Amino acid sequence: MSKSDWVTTGVICQQLGISDKHLWRLRDEKLLRKNHHWKNIARPQAARPTYRWHLKRCEQALEIDPELRGFITQPARPKQP
Repeated sequence: MSKSDWVTTGVICQQLGISDKHLWRLRDEKLLRKNHHWKNIARPQAARPTYRWHLKRCEQALEIDPELRGFITQPARPKQP
């Protein structure tokens, strides 16, 4: 796996034709899995994560269910306290 397989959030959103909010929802719903579809490359002490996304794997995940492309029409689940 080469470094170029992993792209920034902006690039993945542009390539997949989805918004960053939709991408976060796919991640939060665990449709895109940590260390397979995405990873956090920030240092452990960093205040904010720095994500990289595996373009081919994300494309494949969204091809399985075409409804995942574009916006999900259901409201987001409320976050647990």
